[in-house]
Amino acid sequence: MKTWIKWAITAILLLSIAGFIGWRVVAGNIKTPVRTVSVRAQTITKDIAFTGAVTAQKSADLAFELTGSIQALYANVGDSVVQGQKLALLNPESVSLELAKAQADAASSTSIQLVTWQNATEDAKNLKAENARSLEEKRQAVRNAKKALDQSTEVFNAKADESGEDASATKTTYSTVVANQNAYDAAKKSLETGLVSVQKSNAAAQKTADIAYAQYISTTQASISNSGLSSLEALEQLARVKAAKSVLRAPFDGVITKKSSEIGELATAGASVLTIETVSNLHLTADVPETDALSLAAGMSADTTLDALPSQDRITTSIVAIDPAATVIQGVPTFKITLSLANTPSTLRPGLTANIVVHVAKKENVLGIPRRAIITKNGEEYVRVQKADTSEEERKVTTGLGGSDGTVEITSGLVEGEIVVTSK
Repeated sequence: MKTWIKWAITAILLLSIAGFIGWRVVAGNIKTPVRTVSVRAQTITKDIAFTGAVTAQKSADLAFELTGSIQALYANVGDSVVQGQKLALLNPESVSLELAKAQADAASSTSIQLVTWQNATEDAKNLKAENARSLEEKRQAVRNAKKALDQSTEVFNAKADESGEDASATKTTYSTVVANQNAYDAAKKSLETGLVSVQKSNAAAQKTADIAYAQYISTTQASISNSGLSSLEALEQLARVKAAKSVLRAPFDGVITKKSSEIGELATAGASVLTIETVSNLHLTADVPETDALSLAAGMSADTTLDALPSQDRITTSIVAIDPAATVIQGVPTFKITLSLANTPSTLRPGLTANIVVHVAKKENVLGIPRRAIITKNGEEYVRVQKADTSEEERKVTTGLGGSDGTVEITSGLVEGEIVVTSK
């Protein structure tokens, strides 16, 4: 490489280094302009903003309490309905079959209980008759034994008078008396035992008949335990209740806003078929995080806009209720807030998104500065005050209400007209 080229490169490098050093020196002497603001009296407002939705005052998802196929739908989305109006019907065949089966089962049960009672009554009657015949036979045996005893006693007495008690004929007749006496005693004992046995036997048979009668009556007559309904009546009443549950009726006046099933589809018990809402009486609801909800109270006013309406169309609202307990949504405790509408546009519909700004606090004619001018040291707040000669003085201040626009109230430490530094 030629010598002059080497010198040229060296010169260029030296000039570049010198230029960089010169730029740093000049740049270091340039001061960043200080941003300041004047302390002035103003209105400070604290607002809390959140989103909510237009909600009907009354809303219900209507579902059958039974499972079955939908036979008819009497209302569509957008239809106005009145309380008690029939809206949908399940296929009544299964309910009718259930009613018929209930009636048949009840009738069958009644018939069985009747036959059981009749048989038990007849058995008790026959047993009593048989026992009566048995007792009569025992009584006759006692009478016969007594007669034989009396006759043998008369013969014995006659022989004793005629031949004397020691005569062989007299002794023979005495033996007959003793035998007849034993037979008489045995007959009486048998009668006594028979009486006790018959009483027990008759009582047991009668008890069986009484139980059978009570079971029969329980299927045909009212009792306290089933609220005045007989078993048959209760079954029929239950079937009628189920039949009524196969019809879906409007619980209140409103508009059908959603249809979840069609005719012929299987409706599962508890699954929504239709949704009804009172679209003429609307309010706003919102789930507000606990950090903001604690600053809210019933009666506070709010400005509301809807995404579906022009932004200049503001709706005046106010908080009417705050749920006492929090609901955790995605791990964040929130409180449900309900707001009333002062003016309701005719185009308002449930489900529309609402942008809500609640005016939590407002102070007028108070000193205020931007929050960024505050310096915090050891838990105390300070500002840098710029003097007339542009020097700065650090001064302790006391703050009050913090505004939503970043302005903070100064309650002590500054006077109106002073200049504070916001950034350097």
